[in-house]
Amino acid sequence: MMDHCFVLAKDSFAEFFESLSKLGRVYAPVKVSDQSYSFRQVESHEQIAFEALRTILPPKKYFYPTQETILRYNDVQIEEHKPEIDFQILFGVHPCDLAGLGIMDTIFTAGPADSHYLNRRQSSLIVGLSCMPDKHCFCQSMGTDCPESGYDLFLTDIGDDYLLEVRTAAGVKAVDPIMPLLRAAGQDDESRYKAFWSNRAQAFTNGFKPDNLRSVMAMEWDNKIWDEMADRCLSCGNCTPVCPTCYCFDLVDIASLNGTSGERRREWDSCQFVGFAQVAADYNFRPGPVDRLKFWYRHKLHGFDDPFGFQTCVGCGRCTVSCPAGIDDIVSVVQALQATNQAKTKHDAN
Repeated sequence: MMDHCFVLAKDSFAEFFESLSKLGRVYAPVKVSDQSYSFRQVESHEQIAFEALRTILPPKKYFYPTQETILRYNDVQIEEHKPEIDFQILFGVHPCDLAGLGIMDTIFTAGPADSHYLNRRQSSLIVGLSCMPDKHCFCQSMGTDCPESGYDLFLTDIGDDYLLEVRTAAGVKAVDPIMPLLRAAGQDDESRYKAFWSNRAQAFTNGFKPDNLRSVMAMEWDNKIWDEMADRCLSCGNCTPVCPTCYCFDLVDIASLNGTSGERRREWDSCQFVGFAQVAADYNFRPGPVDRLKFWYRHKLHGFDDPFGFQTCVGCGRCTVSCPAGIDDIVSVVQALQATNQAKTKHDAN
């Protein structure tokens, strides 16, 4: 691994940023309020909020916009809308969000592949950044706490320097202009690198044992906790746009006033909205908050185990932070389900 790693002094980061900005627009976490951060375009490295843990919306918004035109039509033809896509650099993407992008890649490349999403992904450079967890982080429980894929470059804070991992051909091309600023990683750098990730692993205070998630979700489907949470659920849908892996959308036709032309738009939707599952004959197959809540939890913790072999929760903690009713504390819910399931197992054994 160290054969593909270099050391970048923090004093040289300004030059590193300047080199990246020559490739395209750079987006990074920016502080937007006392408690909130957002991925936004930055013109200078001084605008970057290196301390940011989670942004309001995950980086999926740069590949899967909240609203986009899919096609345009008039009285003689229908044409796919192909937006102009500029090269972009996403800087400061943490391991959980990298895992989220990997899941979104799997979803949007499953046939038929989504060309709008893929074109944006292929016109991007992803630069990951290490972080330390807070009380809401539980990516360790979901196995997404260390960067494994989805990035071109990754920076790990090792004191006065960054250890820079180069993973892809695009990453090699990106660092080529700044090679004079870099030096090959040595044994001391490797020790500092290992120390950081070891300390980070011990810093987690939130989480659960993920071994039996699938069986617990199946066996505790009628647990009373679902009704208790549903009584407090506002069906506001806050949990879905902030999730790095939620991808539900609606298609809306916008017709012109003369009725001869218009466009079809794709807009983010939420499985927590009352009308999401409403179909013909005014039938709703998820009529109550409990039905929608259980569906969302299953989708995050079990549903994708069947076709893909992974859960779609990455443990970023955004849903917990954004839920006004306090019911999207996934860790507490899982712990409660596991405790009930364990008690039943012991009772049956006796």
